[in-house]
Formats: sequence, structure tokens, C-alpha cells
Amino acid sequence: MLRTEYMGLELRSPVIVSSGPLTQNMVSLGKCEEAGAGAVVLKSIFEEQIESDVQKEMAGSEEYLAHSSAEEFFAASSRDYYIDRYMKLLTEAKKKLSIPVIASVCAKTMDNWLEYCGRFEKCGADGIELDYYPISSDSSIPGEEVDRRLIEFAQKARDAIRIPLSIKLGYKYSSLAYVISQLDRIGIDGIVLFNRLFRPDIDIEKMEMSSGKPLSSADEYGEALRWVGLMSGEMNHASLCGNTGIHSGESAVKLLLSGARAVEVCTAVIKDGFSAISGMNSFIEDWMGRHGYPEPSDFIGLLSQEHIEDGWKWERTQFLKTIS
Repeated sequence: MLRTEYMGLELRSPVIVSSGPLTQNMVSLGKCEEAGAGAVVLKSIFEEQIESDVQKEMAGSEEYLAHSSAEEFFAASSRDYYIDRYMKLLTEAKKKLSIPVIASVCAKTMDNWLEYCGRFEKCGADGIELDYYPISSDSSIPGEEVDRRLIEFAQKARDAIRIPLSIKLGYKYSSLAYVISQLDRIGIDGIVLFNRLFRPDIDIEKMEMSSGKPLSSADEYGEALRWVGLMSGEMNHASLCGNTGIHSGESAVKLLLSGARAVEVCTAVIKDGFSAISGMNSFIEDWMGRHGYPEPSDFIGLLSQEHIEDGWKWERTQFLKTIS
């Protein structure tokens, strides 16, 4: 049995398909469920992407925007079109899937965050995942202020959203342990560690910016593993979810042993197909059978910092011996 509980939701498997290209249409969502996913996170609705698309549409319709209020009306209508399309997918997913469907939101202003979330809550979303990660590029803003803004944002979201709520974090804060503990104190139900961000690159022949590799590699789970291991034993309410670089059942088991209640996967399924989900489930079940664990709750967190004698190893950042 692979049942687990994450952000207050009962999951049949700890393997969640994260927000991405595989969760933006019903065909793929159905295949995720068939393959054994415990839940799906719908592809994030990005306010910046909506605005970019709206601007492109407006640029091609200049002849219709001569009236003083036409531009504002067009922009508002276009935004509603994208949000309504997302709501239609969410509504259909809730009707056809038996596993939890989590909506994912990334907006620029608090008002829009809450407006989107309110609409998705009414559509029957089982939970909301807030994709939050500011780039602290303003040198006049100290790290403590960046942390404070996140906690303030989380508090406002928690006060406004009644259904299970998770926040997907990056890991560059002045005190990540403090941030995670405060999110737990506020009553955030799930914390996803960590968000894999857009990575810039440079095309040296074209002499222009380009995008880095969008897919993770199989060795990128280490940072999530460390922080889940460090923080899972300190959570009073929130459940932690590992994300980024989880490409196999083996890496999933590692995250669960460190204290994650679930893992989010994307690249592995893109590369290997939906069978990657059933493959992870099979590995976890086989491993549990070999080690005598009837269900995940029997071993989740057994190797977290609080549960092992040499828990200080989770904090090690330097090699003790030279690699030869």
C-alpha cells in the first residue's frame, strides 16, 4: 500500500505529477491517473505570460483600439479568456479524475493571486499551490526584508484561502530554516522544496540571451534532500514535498526517508513517458517489501536529522576528505 497524506489530502501514492506540460490537458492528466499518480498539479497560470500574450494580441489589433476605453476593455477580456480556459480545465479534471487536482498560480500582485485562487477554489480545486520565488536583484533590499515579504504574502494567502494550501519555494533566502518554520506556524499545509527556475544562458554566436536547459538532471535532488532532512522533524502542521531531480523510485525513497510526505516529478515523465510513474511506484513497493514496511508512513522521516544519531551530517557543506 502506497497511501500517504500530503497537505491534508489523502493520496494513493506519494508520486505527484508537478505543474508542467504534462498537466495542461485532459489527455495527459488521464494518463497520469492511469499510471498511478497520487495527485496532479495543473500547469501554473502565469500572470506574466498572460500579459505577454495579451500585449501581442493587442499589437495585432491596433486598428480596433482607437477608442479611449477599447484598450482597457480588450486587455481585461483577454485576461478573462485565459483564466476562464484554466477554470474549464480544472472543472473538467475534477469531474473525470478520481485523484486530487491541485491548481497552481504564479501572479505578480497579491490582489491577482487571491482573485485567481478564489476562482479556482469555487471550481472545486482540491488544493492550491502558490509558485512563489522572487529574484532578489535589488541590492538596496536586505535579505531579511525578502524573507519578511514572503511570510507576509503567505499569511495573507492563508487568511483568504480555505482549501489546502502549499507554497513552492526557491532555496535562496537569508534564513531558509526560519522561513520554512514560519510558513508552518502560519498554517501553510504543504511546502514544496524546491522550485526549479528558468535558467538564463548566452548564445555566443548570436550574441544574445537564450534559455538554459529546461529539464532537470538526475543529480539535482540533493538540495531538496538536505532541507527536507533538516526541517521535516520540526514541522507541526505543514508536510514537505520534494521536487527537482527526482527521476527514479530510488531518489523518491530517499526523499521519503528524509521526511517528505510526497515527491513531485516532471522531467522523468517527459523523458520516459507515463510509465515512469508506475515504475516509481513499483520500486517503492518492492523496496518497502524488502525492508518490511507495510506502508510509507512506517518509514517516512526515519533518516531525518531528528531521528539519526549523527544528524549533524545533514548540515555538512564541505568534504572531510580530498576526492582523489
